[in-house]
Amino acid sequence: MLRSLTAGIVLAFAGSRANVARTILSCAGIVVGVGALIMVVTAGDLGQRYATAFSEANAGRAATIEAMAFTPISDMGAYEEDLVRAGAQDVSLQQAPQQEVLFRSGDEVLDFVNVTAVDASLADIRRINVPEGRWFTDADQGSRAPVLVVNQALAATLGDRTELQMGTDHWIDVRVVGVSEGSALDGDWYSAYLLRSPASEEIIFGPTWDPDIGGFQEGGEDLGITHLARLDPSDSAADQRDGGTEFTERMLSASWRWSDSESFELIAYRSDFAEETDIVITAMSVGLLVVAGITLTTGLLGVLNVGLVTVRERRRELATYRALGASRFTLFVAVVMESVVVSVVAGIIALLLSFALVAAAGAIIGNFVTLPPDITMAVPPSAVLVGLISAAFVGLLAGIIPAIRALRASVVAGLRE
Repeated sequence: MLRSLTAGIVLAFAGSRANVARTILSCAGIVVGVGALIMVVTAGDLGQRYATAFSEANAGRAATIEAMAFTPISDMGAYEEDLVRAGAQDVSLQQAPQQEVLFRSGDEVLDFVNVTAVDASLADIRRINVPEGRWFTDADQGSRAPVLVVNQALAATLGDRTELQMGTDHWIDVRVVGVSEGSALDGDWYSAYLLRSPASEEIIFGPTWDPDIGGFQEGGEDLGITHLARLDPSDSAADQRDGGTEFTERMLSASWRWSDSESFELIAYRSDFAEETDIVITAMSVGLLVVAGITLTTGLLGVLNVGLVTVRERRRELATYRALGASRFTLFVAVVMESVVVSVVAGIIALLLSFALVAAAGAIIGNFVTLPPDITMAVPPSAVLVGLISAAFVGLLAGIIPAIRALRASVVAGLRE
């Protein structure tokens, strides 16, 4: 059987070389079909990576909860410990300062900067791209000056950032350690992340903040404090989008630790849109796969048609092989493998064209759209695998019917032609 299989493969390659025009004709439909399939997988992969990056940069990674406390917190440390006990893997403050913050660089005063006070752990909750400088570190907690990461629009306006000052009722020097990429949340507006530290707590929380107790003074205003908490997506408490209250209930069960109020007001909801992104990507992929499947089926029918014509034209040749001792299995393998060889060659051509097309598209799109630094336009390994396997499978299916017809043909009738 192995000998017959080898002989069939040899005959398949010989037949392909002997009928170059027919081979090229068979390739055309498969090139289009497999190329479409490769591009669909590539587009789906790029879309998924880009959508995930966009979601993580603007709304947080999967299962990000935004918790807003509207009752004064008497012990911020205990409150944040309970956010972890409620299921949070990472916790970060995300708070607008209680008073308007002004910036001054030289003689120029900027009063329209969107400032958000955060912790260094925000980078574990949201995707933060810092092309210049760095993100906050634990060492910045010891800085005597407030520490900032500004967005690119603000950095371009400031110019020399070594003389930057900020303040509410008086000016203080600040340190800019990095420049972050703009996001859909700020666009071209000026924005800055302010690290929560002993040097910035008064600016963030206002005059009712008591650093000695690490919380707000009794009788303080209901300011509204916002935290981001990233949960395990499999945690049932992460279901805060459709009326879920488990995370809120976990927090309120321990409210006595960080509040003197008997009716603590806490609102928690799922802020990321990972699930919505998955739905959109899945729908898009299904639609593109349907189109690619139709194109690939058209290519299959083309190869099948050419295969049937080939068998009809080669009846005398195939009958001669049978008369010289070739087994039925050898001829079956020869006809099927010829179809497979043609399809695989077409798949390789489609793959090379896809690489060239994606590279050209990446160069063109790069002039109009700025992709995240870790998102590149390239044909993924999965697309290469899917393309070559589908090409071989289509060739196999398209070769079976002509092979069966070749075996049914009469050897005597074939030799008489």
